[in-house]
Amino acid sequence: MKKKGFSLIEILILTFIFLSVAILIFGVISNSREFAKTMGCVNNLKNITQAIENYQMDWQETPDTLSLLMPTYIENPDTFQCPNERKKGDSYSKFYIARYVASEDTNKIFILCPRHFGGKRIVTAYLSYSVEIGKKRDVKWSGINAEFGRTYSGGKLIFEDGTIVTVIRGEVGILGSFMETDGKIYSLIYIPEGVNAACEVKHQGNSKFEVITPAVIAGVEGTKFNVENIWDGKLKTDKTTVNVFEGVVNVRERNQGRLMTVNEKESITVETKTYGTPKKNIIPRKPPKVKPHIIKFKKDNS
Repeated sequence: MKKKGFSLIEILILTFIFLSVAILIFGVISNSREFAKTMGCVNNLKNITQAIENYQMDWQETPDTLSLLMPTYIENPDTFQCPNERKKGDSYSKFYIARYVASEDTNKIFILCPRHFGGKRIVTAYLSYSVEIGKKRDVKWSGINAEFGRTYSGGKLIFEDGTIVTVIRGEVGILGSFMETDGKIYSLIYIPEGVNAACEVKHQGNSKFEVITPAVIAGVEGTKFNVENIWDGKLKTDKTTVNVFEGVVNVRERNQGRLMTVNEKESITVETKTYGTPKKNIIPRKPPKVKPHIIKFKKDNS
């Protein structure tokens, strides 16, 4: 007798095969779309970093905000929107570091974008048109995953390399943490404008770590120190003190660009004129070139 149709087992097997193929195809298509969006972001950041370098050549300084690049250096406003950002407008200013013009800082992050592959990849932009796609590293706050581009009050921020940041007072923000192509973890935190804040950093290993305040950018590899920022609303000044307990901290003051090495049992205080109206909860802008500008070193002779 001739068999008609398929048995239940055969139908189940065929259904399983069909669903597996469909899931595979859907995954390939989704990854292709995500990759295309990521490459769109890479191209955006290449154009922006090139524009920053052109701005630096013309004005001998870094733009305080990305908006200063329009329209002379970047004509198309869509360049400032990440393809993975649904909201129209500027996607990158929230993650832009206005560094002072310094040749040794070309290997430092200027912009990052943490929106890719479900938040597992970060597009990072340096100068000299160098843009990379790094693997996101998690940061925990009170046992939960911390969000990049957000500030936190109190508690501890714990990084994958073992670094612990204790928020002593005020607010501290996380700009990002990711794995570079050389295998090193690069993490950045910041104290926003118009905030009185203090934090203690116990940094581990040979990973890169930076603390950005309105007055300085402090970079370390394996050390223990604290950072305090005081905002004076009347004088419109920010005063940052870096106190080193162990190791060495390299401090770049953001007003005139001087780079100083702060050794163990030393501290440095930098006061700089800042903006009349602070921008809350975002990475602080590079301060305007307006005095007063004070740098004080202090050594513990005990």
